[in-house]
Amino acid sequence: MASRKDGYSGLQIGVHWLIVAMVAVQLLVAERMSEMVEAAEEHEVVSATTSALAAVHYWLGIGILLVMFVRLLMRFSMGTPEHAGRDNALLNTAAATVHWLLYIVLIAVPISGLIAYYGIAEIGDIHALSKPILIVLVSLHILGALYNQFIRKDGTLMRMLRPAR
Repeated sequence: MASRKDGYSGLQIGVHWLIVAMVAVQLLVAERMSEMVEAAEEHEVVSATTSALAAVHYWLGIGILLVMFVRLLMRFSMGTPEHAGRDNALLNTAAATVHWLLYIVLIAVPISGLIAYYGIAEIGDIHALSKPILIVLVSLHILGALYNQFIRKDGTLMRMLRPAR
């Protein structure tokens, strides 16, 4: 894997924030997919709004999966900068663990959703449990970035806001 010493590229930053936006919308509309599935099981009709938001959930899930594969390709081909706080092995390990868990969850969740939608309905229960896991991981990621930026003052957050030169 390549390593960048100076920061992230504009493309890497753009893809990061695209995924942030997609995940935020997913978290907001996820309940509508659950309503749609429950209605289908009970042979009930759902509103046009619920149907449309369930479709948004479906297509955004596919989009997140595809963009995550692009993100992984970029990570391996373009690399990532070294941790700003190189002096703290525990924080570096925690950051790396949260990053990789986010990658795993953001790939596994759309796949589990597709499996539930197209075949094994029971996987939908596992898929639904992923929401709190994702919220915890995203929260840890945000808290870590804010801690590094404002407490340690190591410039971590700025590396995801400004492209490297």
